[in-house]
Amino acid sequence: MNSLILNTVVLVIGVGAGVGIALSFLRGKDLINVEKKQKKGEEYIEKSKKEGTVLIEETKKRVSKRREHLKTELETREERTKKKQENLRERENNIEKREKRMKGKKSDIVYVEKGINETRETAKRIEKEILEKLSKKTEKSTEMLKTQILEKYEKELNEDKVEKLTNIEENLKENATKTANRILISSLQRMCSSSSVETRAVLVKVPKDHVKGKIVGKGGRNIREIEKLLEVDIVFNDLPNTISISAYNLVKRRIGQKAVEKLVRTRGEINERVIARAVKDAERETDEELYAIGKKAVDKMGIDGKNKELTRIIGRLKYRTSYGQNIMKHSMEVAWMATMLGSEIGLDVEVCKVGGFLHDLGKAIDQDPNIEGGHDFLSKELMEKYGFTAEEVHAAWTHHDAIPQETPEALIVKAADAISASRPGARQESIDRYVERLQALEEAANSFEGVKSTYAISAGRELRIMVDPEKVEDKNMEGLAEDIAEKIEENISYPGTIKVKVIRRTQYTEVSR
Repeated sequence: MNSLILNTVVLVIGVGAGVGIALSFLRGKDLINVEKKQKKGEEYIEKSKKEGTVLIEETKKRVSKRREHLKTELETREERTKKKQENLRERENNIEKREKRMKGKKSDIVYVEKGINETRETAKRIEKEILEKLSKKTEKSTEMLKTQILEKYEKELNEDKVEKLTNIEENLKENATKTANRILISSLQRMCSSSSVETRAVLVKVPKDHVKGKIVGKGGRNIREIEKLLEVDIVFNDLPNTISISAYNLVKRRIGQKAVEKLVRTRGEINERVIARAVKDAERETDEELYAIGKKAVDKMGIDGKNKELTRIIGRLKYRTSYGQNIMKHSMEVAWMATMLGSEIGLDVEVCKVGGFLHDLGKAIDQDPNIEGGHDFLSKELMEKYGFTAEEVHAAWTHHDAIPQETPEALIVKAADAISASRPGARQESIDRYVERLQALEEAANSFEGVKSTYAISAGRELRIMVDPEKVEDKNMEGLAEDIAEKIEENISYPGTIKVKVIRRTQYTEVSR
């Protein structure tokens, strides 16, 4: 601080001296007003003194603040140091106390160990004495007695184990159904998927009716050519400005749809050459579309889709249905359901997922007339061809009981397939299957003695049974209804529930004369 004040004073003196020298120099010149310059110089000196004074005061204030700050910081550090020292002393005291307790425990341990050793020695001595006495009484060697005693204990332990295992098995059997129901209900509640039922026909919009005439051709030759190339059915007259395309093979239906859309946009005459080119372009675009669909599906399911041929086959599942249920959506549902069920019981979820997703892979190619075999066997062949593991192949292709399921993952895939196929609205029932189910219900009821006639009503959801009142009494009707319901439940597959209603009617007629 002293040096700063000294520098400031020197600065002020220097300024004054400089001004004096300047005045003495200017006195020698007549053109300069000495008095005016001298006055101005004095003002400069006065101003410099004031600035120097302000600077000195500010410097003093800064030095004072800095000194207070350093003092406060020093006091804070001293307090921290004191606290740390106190903590260290406290820790040292705690360590000393722990060491004392440890020494006491070690002494206790030594004492206990000594007692244990003495007890062991006593037990050995007593055991030896007992064995010697037994040996004398039974006239058997000590080793033989030891062996007999060990065998006895081992037999008792095995009996205890068998009893415990039997109890555990019985408990598991009692709770198996409850546990399975809980897992199924939990998984079904987490499952959220829209209905996947689809029709076999698609509609192509036509801007004007004269375009229909161009596509039909003279005498319907263009229609016959398209149906011949694609094996599809084309209807022009059902709706205005609309062409309907239907086919059993939905891939060919898709190709036909694209081909007809191209012909609708064609300008000029439509002949066999134009139709052949449109069909060829539609086949190429559909092939690209199948790969894109398959790639999207395998990416969504987290399955390796490097093989383009396999990916294209998977894409064909979008254009395949079973009882109206879209197989691509069905396969995804089965994969998700199998994954959830497998994770609930600790199975290999990857095997469950792959097996569930590819269980109907054979349906992508089973409509080809050159390919023979059921879709489950075709799924097995395709999966083996493209390098899936034996566990994944087994879980996928055994869902129709071609061979017994040997792994829990295979059983899970079978259950998930049944859940997806049987949920309400998932599939359309054919008229033949519907009639067969109604006949089976009536035959099941008619097989019981005393039943006169049976009627399946309400789409097979209710069964009304008329009994012979002379053969079936009122007290037996409840048991008969239960027996019929049980037989239906065991032998017939049906959606939902069926109400069994047994009716006994008596009528007496008399004529008065």
